[in-house]
Amino acid sequence: MRFILTGLQLVIYHLVLSQNVESFGVFGGLNVPFTIDQGLQRDPRFVGKGVLRASPIGFYYGYDKSGYGFALTPSYLQIGQVFKIRNTSGGDVGFRNVRMHYFTVPAALKIHVNDLAFFRLSLVASIAPSLLLNGQERITHTSAKLKYPSGVSVPSDPGYSISYDGVFVPRVTNEVYVSKDKFSAFQLFAAIGLRSDFDLNDDWSLNFDGRANFSIFDSRTPVYVHQLTTRDGPPDVNGNPGAPDLYGTRRDIFISLEIGLCRTLQSKEKFQQKRGSNTKPRGKRPRG
Repeated sequence: MRFILTGLQLVIYHLVLSQNVESFGVFGGLNVPFTIDQGLQRDPRFVGKGVLRASPIGFYYGYDKSGYGFALTPSYLQIGQVFKIRNTSGGDVGFRNVRMHYFTVPAALKIHVNDLAFFRLSLVASIAPSLLLNGQERITHTSAKLKYPSGVSVPSDPGYSISYDGVFVPRVTNEVYVSKDKFSAFQLFAAIGLRSDFDLNDDWSLNFDGRANFSIFDSRTPVYVHQLTTRDGPPDVNGNPGAPDLYGTRRDIFISLEIGLCRTLQSKEKFQQKRGSNTKPRGKRPRG
């Protein structure tokens, strides 16, 4: 019984003295994007390349209680992978740059792994509705011979000619291959990760946040996806109707790493006496 009473006293003491931490701040970071496209994976012209994007950048609001917390981080986000373009001999002759810009509002739940007075480490799960600001895919390559797969249209522009083992293509520089109107205006990202908050003093904290983010929807419009699947465009290398690309489901994944500075406000939980209690204030005697 003594141990039970001692345990209850410790729990009550923790609840009474526990602090709520409200934070406002700014942050910036980098992300490593991956465009997972089954069509591009089957196209011998393209091979994925690692790239860093300078985002997200935005504002932070957080509210932490004992054991858990919430965070809202409206921000600018730039994602999309770069693909190397290879000729029929396997040499690198250029790049295909997939790039999308979003205004995103991640809302996160934080579960504190620890609750020290000056340091909080949290597991984070978030959902982020996002609006497309701009989206394009651009290509740059030298004059080369590329292996166009069956089903992909060969441009009829000057400089393109079909041979028995490939397609001769001219030099192009930063040419728009997929325009903004081919991308959906809305996207939803889900994420999991870790966040740490170091209190520098009573007023300021330094924050580190790392998350793995996954898109819920294909980033392209249904109209453009239909164009890829129907293959009713200009002819391919075999003279059959083709499409701009091989179709395959597409999802965007990115690993985000952020650092931020926050202004913190702390308040202690107030112990409130239950209504109907017969406890009398100390130091006062009833009048006779």
